[in-house]
Amino acid sequence: MTGCVLALESGGATASAALITPSGALRVATAETGQSHSSRLLPLAQELLSQAGLQWSDLTGIAVGAGPGSFTGLRIACGLAQGIALGQGTPLLAVSGFEANAYAWWVTHRDALSADGDDAAADACDGRMFEISFDARLGERYAAVLNLQMVNDQLELEWIEAPSVVSADSEFIASPEIRLDTLKNARQSSGQGNSIQLKDPSTELLGDDRLPLAAWIARFACDPRRSRMQNWVGPEELSPLYVREKVAQTISERLVTPDLVWSPMRLADLASVMVIENQAYPFPWTSGNFTDSLTAGYEMSVLKEQNVMVGYLVWMAVVDEAHLLNIALSPARQGRGLGLWMMRYFISLARTREFSKILLEVRPSNHGAIRLYSFLGFQKIGQRKGYYPQSADSSKEREDAIVMQLALRGDPRV
Repeated sequence: MTGCVLALESGGATASAALITPSGALRVATAETGQSHSSRLLPLAQELLSQAGLQWSDLTGIAVGAGPGSFTGLRIACGLAQGIALGQGTPLLAVSGFEANAYAWWVTHRDALSADGDDAAADACDGRMFEISFDARLGERYAAVLNLQMVNDQLELEWIEAPSVVSADSEFIASPEIRLDTLKNARQSSGQGNSIQLKDPSTELLGDDRLPLAAWIARFACDPRRSRMQNWVGPEELSPLYVREKVAQTISERLVTPDLVWSPMRLADLASVMVIENQAYPFPWTSGNFTDSLTAGYEMSVLKEQNVMVGYLVWMAVVDEAHLLNIALSPARQGRGLGLWMMRYFISLARTREFSKILLEVRPSNHGAIRLYSFLGFQKIGQRKGYYPQSADSSKEREDAIVMQLALRGDPRV
């Protein structure tokens, strides 16, 4: 997002606002601790606009701290942003504290190393996994695990573990179903193999500038390196991140909720399947591929969320091995940990049916999928030369396939 962007944050003890002007200048303002967020946040925003000689109509976007945090505080920032957006037609962006703080660490360290001329060390900041938690009181913490890296000069952020509530004395920030072995796999597959653990980071990681959280939310929203992240929405779609609410489910809750239902894929499902397939992959299967797979008797299931198809799974049994052929999740549902949950479902299914291993192929260029599979314990066992088409142009060289395997017998459950 370019132009003039306002950021609002009121989920913590101190409310803050930040403004990035069309020239790129950053202005910040904070309310004193103890002052009412509901009475101070709007004046803070108005003050920033007045200082810059701008009007509400000059805003090209509003970024909002979506949480986790105080239930009332989150509603104040979101409600104010929605009111402004309704009046001005301004798009909105929800930025969680997990995303903002991972980005703050990345920018602070990467830029400092680049300024020192250490480009190699700066590049090593890419591909880091962040384990982040915030105090949730009542002996609990809000926690999430995410990965941040540069891919083709674009900033990409991937949720490894969706936000959840964990015990304050948990050994790992990740939720209980992430065991020690799988967490180590994620760390080893993340860039230099180092994970960054941030505990209550807003008070300890922001470098010499000591910028309030709203400033990092604004910088994240305006960073041209994240132009692929199409997260701007209208006011009716903006909502806070209520981690404790059942509507903001953790991955383990999704396992038992009736809102997510697996069912056998049928010919009548193919129209919806093809919509997701063409959105999810640059080289999608054809409807004929799916029809042939159904005819051949492959294991094929669709995942529906409140009766709307959001993903599917295609695999086949070969003696005592389960071969994963296709797994896809609607892009509209990506980035929330649901892809990880789908893979865990498949692994659990394969274990229940007493398969010895799972095999799959993946493009070397599909970095997100490789990280996910490595995180779950898959190991590279080979490479198939020229397995995938590179483009519709037959003159282009085909892409190899990495063959990965997960041993199911004798290993801890994922």
